[in-house]
Amino acid sequence: MEKLENVSAEEVRERLLQEVAHLSEEELNRKKDEETWSIGQICEHLSLMDQRVRQTIVYTMNKAEKESASVKPIEMALDRQTKIEAPEIVMPGNGPYNKEDLFKQLEASKQEFDQTLAEIDEQELTERSSRHPVFSHLSLKQWVELRTYHEMRHIEQIQEIKQAS
Repeated sequence: MEKLENVSAEEVRERLLQEVAHLSEEELNRKKDEETWSIGQICEHLSLMDQRVRQTIVYTMNKAEKESASVKPIEMALDRQTKIEAPEIVMPGNGPYNKEDLFKQLEASKQEFDQTLAEIDEQELTERSSRHPVFSHLSLKQWVELRTYHEMRHIEQIQEIKQAS
């Protein structure tokens, strides 16, 4: 997948929805093994991530002090050779998943996320930071960018699951 300079968050979300759109409920809930997530679980995880990143932004914007952070190599999130364990707060349930419900959940979390971003000056996103479990402190701007890289990473995972089926 390409870097963010070549693709928007909206395009990435559209790709995600296209990858899942034609799947049956069985395909949505099938797991390769007990160690991996189903495509439905991945979609729920992405919705939970939208919510969590949005909460991080709101919390950080409400703090009085500003704390900048150095630019981190967040594009590393695209490297699927590096396994990253999801924090408990964004772990999906066990399913089963209904495609229509997942699409509604993804749309609602993205709308809330986009609405929150629309209310914040981009300079504020650069001047404020919050702790990230993998990258230490990230500016809120990089949190937003990482959200899209993260989604790109999981689209690749979905493609692999589909090819293995």
